[in-house]
Amino acid sequence: MNAWLLGSGGWIPSATRETTCVLVRDGGHALILDAGSGLRHAPAYLDGVSRIDIALTHFHLDHVSGLAYLPTLPVAPTILAPGAWLYDRPSEQILGPFSPFRPAIAELEPAQRLGAFDLSARAQPRHWHPTAGLRVGDRLALITDTAYDPGSAPFARGVDHLLHEAWGTEGDGSAAEAAQVAADAGARRLTLIHMAPDADEAALLAQAPGATIGRDGAAL
Repeated sequence: MNAWLLGSGGWIPSATRETTCVLVRDGGHALILDAGSGLRHAPAYLDGVSRIDIALTHFHLDHVSGLAYLPTLPVAPTILAPGAWLYDRPSEQILGPFSPFRPAIAELEPAQRLGAFDLSARAQPRHWHPTAGLRVGDRLALITDTAYDPGSAPFARGVDHLLHEAWGTEGDGSAAEAAQVAADAGARRLTLIHMAPDADEAALLAQAPGATIGRDGAAL
């Protein structure tokens, strides 16, 4: 299994960061976590792929804007989204305005087997709209767009690599909160993601010693 961080930023793309997108690949199966603008770089990692699933944490624009790039993918994907689960509306209704390409849309569930991947999801209520944390087996967890949530650490318990929101150094979504979750979860590695376009990287690392700053294109 291999994974790459295709979009490490939040809110809007910058000169150095696309918005959130993570690609995990096991042989001919690719699982993409969030469809931020980083999705435009996905085709370079998809040679020989026969199946693509895209799991969304929520529907904010910086996490779905990459749906505009679906025609560039070598295989038509299935999108799994938390509309019915977290918003009481079918995901297809919510995504309709964002994607004129009519991909297959299914509902994200708290636990499901997707070919080569065991995908788990957890409701995160501490954002201005609810979001889902995502976990791929014991290898990778993505926790973004949430204030500190004591349920995050049990969800990420023992994971090899935690990708966690680090919008800044103050208030909700700080690097200090990411470090706390990683420590409580016993995660082997912590990479800071969903950073503000003007994030002070040195200040983030001062709050999360031993963490890695997320970089677009980084192998995980």
